[in-house]
Amino acid sequence: MPSNTREIKRRIKSVKNIGQITRAMQLVAASKMKRAEKRSRDSDVYAYGALEILRNVTKALRGSGEEHALLKKRSTGRVAVLFISTDRGFCGGLNVVLWSRVLGKIKEWKKEGKEVDVISVGKKGRGLAKKAGLKIVADFTGIGDRVSIAEIRPIARVAMEEFEKGTYEEVWIAYSQFVNTLLQRPVLRELLPVEEKMFEEITETDNKVQAYLFRRETKGEGEAVYVFEPNAEQVLKSLIPYLVQIGVYKAALEGQASEHSARMVAMKNATDKAGELKGDLELVYNQARQAGITREIAEISSGAAATA
Repeated sequence: MPSNTREIKRRIKSVKNIGQITRAMQLVAASKMKRAEKRSRDSDVYAYGALEILRNVTKALRGSGEEHALLKKRSTGRVAVLFISTDRGFCGGLNVVLWSRVLGKIKEWKKEGKEVDVISVGKKGRGLAKKAGLKIVADFTGIGDRVSIAEIRPIARVAMEEFEKGTYEEVWIAYSQFVNTLLQRPVLRELLPVEEKMFEEITETDNKVQAYLFRRETKGEGEAVYVFEPNAEQVLKSLIPYLVQIGVYKAALEGQASEHSARMVAMKNATDKAGELKGDLELVYNQARQAGITREIAEISSGAAATA
């Protein structure tokens, strides 16, 4: 067999092996995506509950003059971005699209004369921030596929402590929101100071939030009455940091569902392309093999004619 056909056979085998690997990665990502999507949807009820409690506590404190440090608006000329990315690649342009959204906002801040720092979550985010020349004040990696609220606490604590110290006037959070298997939306929104709209927006399901909050009214049950022990001020002081953690936790869950979804689609595309390339190589191989056979027959015929 001619050497060129041997080389083509080697390439066919290589492409076939790559296709098998990408197919396996696609199936693994699909399985992880279903679990991550379920966890993200299950966490919605906590976001709704957090919003309901926050509204009732702030209503009880309205006009009292008391204000939690994480609720205060300030002007320091410095902003932090909590950037939630992935540790691994092979997920298409998920991280780059989100970072482009962040860079657009950073340009606006810089035009206003504000300094911007980054709290990176994920190796890819750290790399993008370094490449852009931004200061990384904290870096978190290796969170894993089953993120827990315990893993989120240190991340939220860094943002809250720096905000309470007055280092930043605002802390924003950037993550990829899972919409469906084919769509992951880049989201950049304000995390600190804490406002009610954060919990309304973080799930992008405002209608469901309103239905949850006002279901009693539609049923004619009236509004719930809250009793705070020892008092509303102490409840708010303990509650606000936990609400921030819930916000970060929900964003991390959305990011993980988006990561697995994007990886599944990217690996499916890679598997399809490997199949197409394998088919093209097989066609080239058959053509080369047929040309070799035709050439050998012609040589045999020419030799037989010469000796006749």
